[in-house]
Amino acid sequence: MELIHHEVQEGQLCAQHCLNTLLQCPVFDAIQLASIAQQLDSEETSKMAEGSSEEYSRFLEQPSSNMDDSGFFSVQVIMRALEVYGLSAKHWKHPDLIEARNHPADNFSALVCNLNQHWFTIRKIGLQWFNIDSCKSGPTLISDTYLEVYLKQLELDGYTIFVILGTLPECQADAVLLTSPLDPSLYNCTDSRKPVKAKEKAPVSKPVETESVEEIRRKRLAKLCGEEKPSTPDLHSESENCPSTDDNSGQDLDDEELRRAIAMSLLDS
Repeated sequence: MELIHHEVQEGQLCAQHCLNTLLQCPVFDAIQLASIAQQLDSEETSKMAEGSSEEYSRFLEQPSSNMDDSGFFSVQVIMRALEVYGLSAKHWKHPDLIEARNHPADNFSALVCNLNQHWFTIRKIGLQWFNIDSCKSGPTLISDTYLEVYLKQLELDGYTIFVILGTLPECQADAVLLTSPLDPSLYNCTDSRKPVKAKEKAPVSKPVETESVEEIRRKRLAKLCGEEKPSTPDLHSESENCPSTDDNSGQDLDDEELRRAIAMSLLDS
C-alpha cells in the first residue's frame, strides 16, 4: 500500500509523524512544530505575567512544557497544528461522544492515540480503517468489527485517545480505496505476512546393497587365491570345517593364515 502515507520513526518526532499520517501528506516538520510550541510558550508566559511575581519567576525557571530537544511536542502543539487545517480533537471520554463511540467505525473518520509521549494515527481511508504507527514497518489494516475491540484494548493499556473532528483533506489513497477496497487476505499475505518458502526435502539416498558389495569382495578374494568361482562360502566357516591331514597340516595352516589376512584386508577396505 504505497499510496498510504507512512513515516518511519525518527528520534522522538512521533507527533510530527502522527500529524502527517493523519493528513496523509508531509506538511509538518520539526521546525514548524517548534515554532508553534514557541508561540504557545509566549502565550503562557504572558498569562503567567498577570499573576504574582513569585509564581511568574518560578514559571520562567521551568523548561518549556510544549517541546524539548528530543523532538517531543505536547498535545497543545498538536491541537494548534490541527487548527491550521480546520480540524479539532476531542477526548474519547467526552460526554458528547457517549453514543458515537459505541460504533466508532461508522461515526468517526480518524483518531490519534498517545502513551508515554508516543503518538500515532488511526484513520479511515476509503472504506477501511488503518493503524498508521511510525514505530511499525507500515500501515496495518483494521476491520470495522475489530476497531471497537482495539480501541478498548488501547484504553486498558493506558492510551489517551482523541477523536478528530472536521473534514480531513482529500488524498490519493482515499480516492483509490473508496472505489477499490483492499482485500484483507491479499494485504496480509503481501504486506505484513510474507509467505515463507518451504524447505526442500533432501533427496533420499538408496541403501547400499551390501550383498552385492560382499559378493564383489569375495570374487576379488577368490581371484587372488586362484579360485575363479562366482561366489564362495564364508572363509571363516570354510577354514573351520576344512579337513586336514598330518602330511600337509603345516602348509595348510600357512595357506589358511594367508587367506584370512587377504580376506580381512579386503573386508576392511
